Amino acid sequence: MWPVLRAMKLVDDAASPREIEKAVLARENYSPEAVSEAHSGGTSKLFYELKWAITELKNRGLVERIAHSRWRVTEHGRQATQQEHLVFGTGHGAGPDAASTDEAAVWKANSDSADFARVDGFLTLARPDAPIIEGVSRSILEDCLVGDGAVLTSDSIWTTGNLAELHTAYVDGANTPGASFNDVVATLLIDVSDAARQLFAEVFLLNVLPVSNFKQATKISYIEGVLAPLDTPVAIPPKIIEALAYAMFNGGPAFSLRRWAQISFLIEFAEYFKQQDLQTRQKAAIKPLEMRRIVQDAPGHPEPAQRYALLYLFHPQFFLPMVNPNQRRLLRDSLSGKYLAGGPTDDVDVDLRRIDNSVIHEVGGPVDYYSEPWRSRWLEVKIEDDKVDVEDSGLAGHSERVAIFYGVADIISDGSFHDPARLQQALNRWKAKKNLILQGAPGTGKTWLAKRLAYALIEFQSHGEIRSVQFHPNTSYEDFVRGWRPTIDGEGSGKLKLTDGPLIQHAERARQEPDIPHVLIIEEINRGNPAQAFGEMLTLIEATKRHERDALTLSYPRSRTEQYWLPDNLYILGTMNIADRSLALVDFALRRRFAFETLAPAFTSAWETYLKTKLPQDQDLIAEVRQKINALNDTIATDPSLGPDFVIGHSFFTPFETQSSGRDWFDGVIDSEIAPLLREYWFDNREHADQTVAELKA
Repeated sequence: MWPVLRAMKLVDDAASPREIEKAVLARENYSPEAVSEAHSGGTSKLFYELKWAITELKNRGLVERIAHSRWRVTEHGRQATQQEHLVFGTGHGAGPDAASTDEAAVWKANSDSADFARVDGFLTLARPDAPIIEGVSRSILEDCLVGDGAVLTSDSIWTTGNLAELHTAYVDGANTPGASFNDVVATLLIDVSDAARQLFAEVFLLNVLPVSNFKQATKISYIEGVLAPLDTPVAIPPKIIEALAYAMFNGGPAFSLRRWAQISFLIEFAEYFKQQDLQTRQKAAIKPLEMRRIVQDAPGHPEPAQRYALLYLFHPQFFLPMVNPNQRRLLRDSLSGKYLAGGPTDDVDVDLRRIDNSVIHEVGGPVDYYSEPWRSRWLEVKIEDDKVDVEDSGLAGHSERVAIFYGVADIISDGSFHDPARLQQALNRWKAKKNLILQGAPGTGKTWLAKRLAYALIEFQSHGEIRSVQFHPNTSYEDFVRGWRPTIDGEGSGKLKLTDGPLIQHAERARQEPDIPHVLIIEEINRGNPAQAFGEMLTLIEATKRHERDALTLSYPRSRTEQYWLPDNLYILGTMNIADRSLALVDFALRRRFAFETLAPAFTSAWETYLKTKLPQDQDLIAEVRQKINALNDTIATDPSLGPDFVIGHSFFTPFETQSSGRDWFDGVIDSEIAPLLREYWFDNREHADQTVAELKA
C-alpha cells in the first residue's frame, strides 16, 4: 500500500488507477514476472492488488475520489509516513490477520475496526445496473442530506423547514381511517407548500428506488402523482427514469403493506440526520458504520427493511443489498467456515463484508449470491435436518399487494367509545414495551378492543399476523411454549412428539416476516398460571431481550445446542378481568414485563350517539340508562367489599341490532345479565341485590 501512496504523491493532479499503475511501475523495481502475472479476474495481479490498495487508502482517509475513477492524495495522506500510518495486515480488508498488537490498534483507529469497503470499481453483486441506482442514491446522500439540495431540480428542497412541514402534515397526521396509501397521501399533502410536496416526492423516490416490488411504470406513476398538483411542473430527470427501471432486491411485504410507515420513518430519519452537525453528516457519508449508527438511532417506526435499504443505498461498497435479516445471518453462517478467518462475530454486517471481500479476492471479482453456484451454498443448506424456509429477497417478481391503513381513528369509527388520545397512548406504550395487558371490569370491551388494537399496531387489517389463544386453569408450559404431545404415526402406533405451542409457532411466523408486526392475543391471561405457562419465556418476552445474544436454552430443546430468542416484531396482548375473584393475582415478575391499560366504562357522548341509532323509538331512554348505570357504578365503587374493579361496563348496554322496544331490551339485559352479576357481588345480601335490580327496572 505504501508504494501506491508514494507514487500518487508524485502525481500533480488526480489520476485514474491505470495512471497510478504507471507511476508505481516507474518508481518501483518490479520484476517482469511480477508485472505480467495474471489474475483470475482477467487483469494482472499487480493491477488487482493496486485497486485494493487504493480502496484501503480511501478507507483510512489518505486518498479521495474527486470524480469517477479519479483519485488524489488528501492532506492527511501527504503527511503520512510508512512507519506512522501505513501498517497493513494481510487479507485485503479483512483486518490484520497476522498483525501485531500495535498493528491491530492502528487498524482500529483508522478503520473503526471494520470500516473497510469492497474494492473500488467492482459492481455490487456483479449486477451491471447497480451503478445507476447507486448513483441516484449517492446524489440524495451528498446533495440532499449532507446538503440541502434536490435530485429532481436544482432548488434547495431538503431543508429542515420543509422536513418540519412534512412532519406536521404527514408523520403527525397519518391517521386517515379506512384509506389506501394514495388516499392518505392525497389527504395529508393537500395543504403543504410546493417545496414540501417536491420533498415528499423525492423521499418517495428514495423508498421505491432499489426494490423490485414495483414495476418501473408503477414507481414513476407514484412519484408523478405526488408532483402533479405543483403550480410549477417538475419532471422526473431521465437518469432517474432509467434508475427506476432497475432494482437490487425484493423488499418483502413491508414495502407494499407498510409503505406509509416507511415514508414516515424516512421523513423522521432525514430530520434526525439534519440535526447532526455538518462534520458528523460528512463523516457518515464516508464511514459506513457511522451511517449505521445514525440510521439505527433515528426515531420513528421500526421498519427494519427500510433502515437496512438506506445502509445499502448510501454505502453500497460496504452493505450488501440484502434487507432480510434472516438471509444475512444465513449467508454469514453458511460461508463463514471458508471465508471468515476467526469465525463469526456479533456484527453480521462486518462479517458479511469480510466474507464478500474474501470471495472477491478468491474469484477475482464480485459474485451474485442469489445465482448459482453460490445460491445453493447458503439458501438451500440444511440445519438439523430441517430445510431452512427463507423467502427469496432477490429480484424475483413484482408484489403490489395493497393494504388499507388502519389506526386509532378506525377503532373509533368501528364503534369504540373510549378516548382516542388514551387509545393512542396505550398503543404507543405497547409498541415500546412489546407486551400489553388490557384489564378492566366486566363489559368494558377488552376482547373487542384487543383485536382492533392489534390491527392498529400492524397498521392494516390482517388475520395471518394475529393469533388468539385462551388461557385456562390447565394451561401449561407444554401447551403454550413447547412439550411432548401424543401422536399417531402412519402405522397407527402411538408415540410422543416434541411439538411447539402457539407462542413459538407464532414467533417463528413473525421471524419469517421481520418487517411486519405479529400479535399473539392471550384471552383472560390470569385465568391460568401465567408464570408457569411462560416459563423461561418470561425473560425472553422483554423488549430488551429480543436478540440472539440473549438466547436461552428452553425446557425442551430440540438439540443439545439449541438456543432460543423471540423476534423483535412479536407483540403480546393479554386481556384480564380484574373482577373475577376466582383468578390468581398476576405476580410482579410478569407485571414488570407488561404495560397495563385499564379500561373504564365508557358511557360517553359517542356511546349515546350510537345508542340513538339502535333505539329509534326510545330516545329518552338513553339518558335514563346512563344515569341509572352510573349511579349503580358509584354504589359498587364505594362498597368496601367490591370497589372500582367491579363496576358495570358499557358493553352490556350496547346492542348490535336495532331494537323495536328499547324498554323491553333494557329490562331483558337487567334480568339476564346484570341481576345474576349483582347477586354474585352481594351473595351475602340477596335482599340488597334484588332491591338494586328493582330500582334499575323502575
